[in-house]
Amino acid sequence: MFDAYAYSFSINDTLFPPAKFGTFGEVATPVVLILTSVAGAISIILIIISGIKIVTSGGDPKQLGAAQATLTYAIIGLAITILAFIIMAAVQKFLGSNVTV
Repeated sequence: MFDAYAYSFSINDTLFPPAKFGTFGEVATPVVLILTSVAGAISIILIIISGIKIVTSGGDPKQLGAAQATLTYAIIGLAITILAFIIMAAVQKFLGSNVTV
């Protein structure tokens, strides 16, 4: 019943062509890049939020301590994200991968 309608659509395979990824590195690199980008963005947003919390704490030691803890964890998260990116690039260079980071 709907066969003619279904045949009238063409599938655009230029966005993610099938079997484009040949090796594990070609699959893992985009995934790790996306994850590190998201983690870095979240860390930067948390740094900004904790800065705003520090400014608006109004001298309350409890709020100031919570904001400082958030800032500490956000900086640690950003450092881990940067190290993950550096380690991934170093491993790819060491293994001779032709996938660019």
